[in-house]
Amino acid sequence: MLTAFEIGLSAGANFNGWDDFIASNLTPIGFYITGLPPAERDLLIEQVRRSRWWDRPVFCGSDEGLSPLVDGGVSPDDAYAAAERIQTVRASLRLDPDGLVREERLLYYLYLREASELHPLLDRQAHLLYRYPVAEALAMPGDQVDAWITGLTRRSLLEPVAVVDRTRHCRQCTGAHLHYLDVCPHCSSLQIRKSASLHCFTCGNVAPEADFHDEKGLGCPKCSARLRHIGVDYDRPLTQYACAACHHVFVDASIVARCLDCQTVADPGELDVREVATLRVTPHGRAVLRAGQIEESFAALDLPNSVVPNYFKRLVDWALAAQQRHPIMQFGLVLIEFEDAAGLVETLGAPRAFLLLDEFARRLHELLRTSDVTTRTSENRLWLFLPFSSIAGFIARLQRVLQEQSQAQMLKLRIRSLDTPLEVAGCTSAQALMQRLEEQT
Repeated sequence: MLTAFEIGLSAGANFNGWDDFIASNLTPIGFYITGLPPAERDLLIEQVRRSRWWDRPVFCGSDEGLSPLVDGGVSPDDAYAAAERIQTVRASLRLDPDGLVREERLLYYLYLREASELHPLLDRQAHLLYRYPVAEALAMPGDQVDAWITGLTRRSLLEPVAVVDRTRHCRQCTGAHLHYLDVCPHCSSLQIRKSASLHCFTCGNVAPEADFHDEKGLGCPKCSARLRHIGVDYDRPLTQYACAACHHVFVDASIVARCLDCQTVADPGELDVREVATLRVTPHGRAVLRAGQIEESFAALDLPNSVVPNYFKRLVDWALAAQQRHPIMQFGLVLIEFEDAAGLVETLGAPRAFLLLDEFARRLHELLRTSDVTTRTSENRLWLFLPFSSIAGFIARLQRVLQEQSQAQMLKLRIRSLDTPLEVAGCTSAQALMQRLEEQT
């Protein structure tokens, strides 16, 4: 049975199913579901979340086996009281739920529930191994849920509460389905096996024991010395493996990770490490939702190593002063300017444009080291301070990222750089150095 709560009517109105409720033309403040098998109950909950009442709370009579889309298992009276509290918060926001898109829908949903958190669900079929069912239920067709949750977190609209897991991802396709293989450290062949080895004292040859056997007994295949007495002519080293492809012998095999989605093979140390956590709306996220300013297009460029402009300038001033005393102190300064931002949003639409910027910001962050610092002096001007870096090499890697990123050609970027100490003649302050870059043609 489906009960739809109305304002001022704690008992609510009862319906036999979703179609029966739709025909009633009621405007509910919440729902209460009882007496249905789990499969039918979950289907009914999904129908609520994909309807015009997607933001309304849904309660059940028990906590057992509940879908992540349910607000809890409580009594009807407690459910009605909670629905009234959420209705009060909804009225205070003065936002039209039907006019919200993407990030706004998710933030709005969590905001109404105050202390509510977004919980990840382990799913072996998911591309990233974990997914957020509530975000998926609120997403529009074609939305890349994982990408916009990452973007919300990067923009400090969502924040982690508790780390649930730590996953490793392929840098080529971001997939988390990896297969780890033992390979030969010399030729990377899979054709390795455990094998006893012998060490010839005469010439130092180490090889699988099978290579030393001949019709006369034991003989070194390299120098032909006869091996009669262990400890005098030969010994058995710690070598445990032999490669059938290159005949290399070794103690420990190398480990490589093969992506099961795109077949890319990489060293485990080259994989992206990501923390999977429960998420909640930050105070900043609550503020921008109340103010209706969530769609700031370039907020995704505020990377984890970003600082305020004044601190950035003081840091560059310090580097210039240090360089005058110690020429070994080299650094680079890069200005990335995004041109025609309004045109990008108009061409792609706001959701796709912000996803494109989020993806660029993620790839840029992968290029930066922990010692690199960034700032924004305006919405579309991003500055990078790169101590002890090759500017030419960094620009080349950045251009490669832009070539690899789909639709990146739609980002109209102007990249300017200075390499110190070669290009700082006449500049004794960060202000002068940054002004030179801004005026550079």
